[in-house]
Amino acid sequence: MMRRRDLLALGAAMAAGRAFALDAGTATGRYGGEDGFGFSHALALAVDNAEGFEDSENSLRVLLSDRPVPPSALCGLAFPPVWSMATKGELKGLLLRFDPADRESLVVTVLTAPEPGYSLMNTTFSSSEGLWSRLEVSATRVVGELSPAVSDDMAFGFSAPVFTNPVEADLKGAAAAASEPVKVLRARAEALGRRDLDAVAALSTPSAAEGLRQAPPEMMKQAPRFAAEMIRRLKSPRRVVIRRETAAVMLGPGEWASVSRIDGAWKAAN
Repeated sequence: MMRRRDLLALGAAMAAGRAFALDAGTATGRYGGEDGFGFSHALALAVDNAEGFEDSENSLRVLLSDRPVPPSALCGLAFPPVWSMATKGELKGLLLRFDPADRESLVVTVLTAPEPGYSLMNTTFSSSEGLWSRLEVSATRVVGELSPAVSDDMAFGFSAPVFTNPVEADLKGAAAAASEPVKVLRARAEALGRRDLDAVAALSTPSAAEGLRQAPPEMMKQAPRFAAEMIRRLKSPRRVVIRRETAAVMLGPGEWASVSRIDGAWKAAN
């Protein structure tokens, strides 16, 4: 006989499986002129503000891309993996960020490899008359079409499944210090202090490992000092918010370290 908590766990697992089995969604439209690009795929992530870093308590990230992308690419705090993918030329598209309750504001990140020395371009749109010709949002799908009057550089419509990255634990004190994300960050800091770059890479996401490989020699000379400070701070993190795909380790006011789950294992993401 299954106990009630076992049934609840089974139900949650089945719900998660169904969520990730949703179709990839569709998008139409284009960004830019002759040198621009179009997109055909769409997916969305519902974002809450449990960590306290978002401008809105509930928002959506909608990705319009030229190829399929896993939902995990939208997870994370300030810079989800899709940023790195675009910077490396692995996709082209637009990342839309907006509060479904606010139809007058929209932030768009252009996802295409920037010129050397430049970062991805963000543009904020606002209009008291509204930005959408159509916007329908439910718990599992968002359908939208940008008003033609908003921009001469882009036009789009989309129907995207809405995924989630729910909070699984919110830890403080000794529980936060003993959490798996903190253990991974501490182990990577210790490896960095030894300048064991193979161990550092093994404990990092691919994009984080690539960033360290490309770090200038002057920065790597400071690695032991930086590592020692990180180890000290990780002994007493302020808070650890663990989600299904990611975790945020709060180190101080406005400071955090990001961790992502890859193939079941936590990896440092920044």
